[in-house]
Amino acid sequence: MSINLRLLVGSFIFASLTLVFAAFSYDSQLVSLELARKLYDGGSAPLSRLEIAKEKTAVIQSRFSPAADDSSENDEARLQGKSAGEIMLAASSIMSEIRQVLSADVSPDLRRAVGALRYPLSRIEASEGNLSRGAVRREFAALWLGLEGAVTVARADLAELRGQTSDAIESARMRNGVALVAVFGALFGFAMFLSRSIGRALREMALRARELASGASAKPGVPKGPREVRDVLFALEEMGARCRKIEATMLSEADMMAVRLNRQESQLGAALNNMTQALCMLDGQKRLVLSNEVFSRYFGEVAPGTPARAFLTDPSLTLPLRENEMATDLLEVGGAVMEVKRRGMIAKGLLITFEDITEKQRISRRLEHVAGHDGLTDLPNRKNFADVLDGLLAKGRHGLLVAVVDIRGFKSINDTHGHPVGDAILKECGDRLVRIAGPKATVSRLGGNEFAVVLPGVRGTGDADAFAGALVASFDSPFDVESRRIEARGSVGTVHIAAGQQMASLGADIVLQNCDLALYQAKQEAGSVCRRFKPAMREKLQRRREMELDLQKALDEGQFELFYQPFIDTERRRVSGFEALLRWQHPERGMISPAVFIPLAEETGLIERLGKWALDAACHEASKWPEDLTISVNLSAVQFKSPTLVEDVRGALAASGLAPRRLQIEVTESLFLDEGDRVLSILKEFRRLGLTISMDDFGTGYSSLGYLSRFPFDKIKIDQSFVRDMGRAENIAIVRSIIGLSRALNMSVIAEGIETPEQMQILYSEGCREMQGYLFSKPRPSSDLAKMLMEVANQWRSDFPSLAADKSMAAA
Repeated sequence: MSINLRLLVGSFIFASLTLVFAAFSYDSQLVSLELARKLYDGGSAPLSRLEIAKEKTAVIQSRFSPAADDSSENDEARLQGKSAGEIMLAASSIMSEIRQVLSADVSPDLRRAVGALRYPLSRIEASEGNLSRGAVRREFAALWLGLEGAVTVARADLAELRGQTSDAIESARMRNGVALVAVFGALFGFAMFLSRSIGRALREMALRARELASGASAKPGVPKGPREVRDVLFALEEMGARCRKIEATMLSEADMMAVRLNRQESQLGAALNNMTQALCMLDGQKRLVLSNEVFSRYFGEVAPGTPARAFLTDPSLTLPLRENEMATDLLEVGGAVMEVKRRGMIAKGLLITFEDITEKQRISRRLEHVAGHDGLTDLPNRKNFADVLDGLLAKGRHGLLVAVVDIRGFKSINDTHGHPVGDAILKECGDRLVRIAGPKATVSRLGGNEFAVVLPGVRGTGDADAFAGALVASFDSPFDVESRRIEARGSVGTVHIAAGQQMASLGADIVLQNCDLALYQAKQEAGSVCRRFKPAMREKLQRRREMELDLQKALDEGQFELFYQPFIDTERRRVSGFEALLRWQHPERGMISPAVFIPLAEETGLIERLGKWALDAACHEASKWPEDLTISVNLSAVQFKSPTLVEDVRGALAASGLAPRRLQIEVTESLFLDEGDRVLSILKEFRRLGLTISMDDFGTGYSSLGYLSRFPFDKIKIDQSFVRDMGRAENIAIVRSIIGLSRALNMSVIAEGIETPEQMQILYSEGCREMQGYLFSKPRPSSDLAKMLMEVANQWRSDFPSLAADKSMAAA
């Protein structure tokens, strides 16, 4: 018989006995449960309810006892009101308890004793509280005696039920014990059977297994015992043979692994010793496992197994970490700053590397300094200055003065003397500002030719203005550079923030912006000037921003138009052409002067788009005129920075079909202040296209003659400032010189701003034949061009007869 079958038979017998025992035990438990229920329902519960009824009876007796009754009423007087209600409520409650007892499974004796109590309670309920105090005491005294008897009977019944229950439980326990002994006896017999039938075979199998484990060969012969044991023994013999083969293979591979391990250990040692960082590994007991040569250079030769405290003086470096958890610390060893990186390993071990970051920290500090300072002056840069200012604003304990200083005309200095000289002036300017500001202040180069100063502890505006004046005065003495004395002027814009003011809400950006607004105001005036910020400046900036938006909108919506003012040929007494002048009719503000929106367009970069529109519109309008009328268009200096200016002019001519000889380009001397060579090349390209080039406002600049020598203009325009004061001899001399110069250079000349016949007569007598001004016509829209031509023709006959006579005499 196989082990499996034997186990199945034995398990079946044991399971059957267990089921029989379980059924027998279950029956005993049912009997016990029934007795327990009867003990509670027929004994404990009725007794409890009777005790409750007895307590309620005692409460009524105590309530209406002679000792507790302090009423002056007669003992035979009827109860009324609250007292009668109490009697009825108590009687009803006691009756409810009695009914609960009678509904239970109680003994006949208890049922009779309890049933007898219903009669006196019925009498009390029937009285509806209409009882005297004496009657109440008598009735409830009788009820008390009845309840006392019923309680006695209930207690006797409870004691009897307890005895019955104890006897039944003891009997069931005895029966269960006998059954349990029988089950264990059967189990023991089955175990002995298995031990005798299987144990001998298993012991032989264990002996064979130990022999195989020791390396001995299997004994020949067929093993005895159950089939499974024999199968296992055969399998053990086969496994032994395979194990011997595997052993031989493993010995061979072990030799190969030993060679490979030695090679890897050598490679690991080389890698560790070629690391730039010092490295050590600690086990869970904080003892050294391995280290490299760099570690030995810093900590000396340390043998494996040495406790970490012997070579690591900082105990925090050996604090345990979870596996793969990282931690970084700094440690100073022999004057060097080490970055210590620790990594948790299995079994609470640690891998620690030490890297010398002394040089790295020095470079980092240098890079931080470079990132926060200007490379030329070594002063804090804009970002660094903003951080300092934000910090002072956040504290807000003392007053602050913030100033932005601009070196005026610095580009001209660079262009004239060269950038090395300009750099030297910047450094010297920074040094001067540092000396003036003192150690408490922070001086910064914001960029280009702008510096900033923040001085804490400035109490009032008087101190602020005095310090600002000192900044301006720093430009009074010239700068000595390369044996040259170079004059420079400075503009200063300041913001004074009084102590207690809401500084934290300002921010460095807003403060610097306010300084820039004050600086912008200072730069509008000549010489070295300081201006303090006022809220009205920001309001002006807001209006400017609104104007910028309106300007953009005007371009998008076509709010601009061209007005035309005629050029008068006094020789032929006719209009020779027109100058196109931009006008902006704002839908809310009305007509806005070009002196307002043209500079704004130049600063915002919209002048390129606006100028192209004006050029296209003027050429298109002029193409409709007679062939002998020209059109003059003003080009801004900013437009000459556009790489497409020449192509824009070509495109306007091509689109309109206007002959190039009829287009006149007017430029001012300011055009040549920046990138003069590039401007000259563009003007020469215009000349090759066949355009007429005119210099506007001639004589108002400082180098008019120099530009005339570099580029032969076709026409020069005498500025209206000379024409306006023709009564002054020096102005007439200037006008006469300009006219003479134009003849010498074979250039045409035109005078603008003619407002009176006297001015026209003087200019005519000096030889100026082309004029422009309100005397002839104000600028008017294109719809009035025909009318202007007629008015000018009629004006010669009516307003200028003497000039006409002079012309007739000259002709004769």
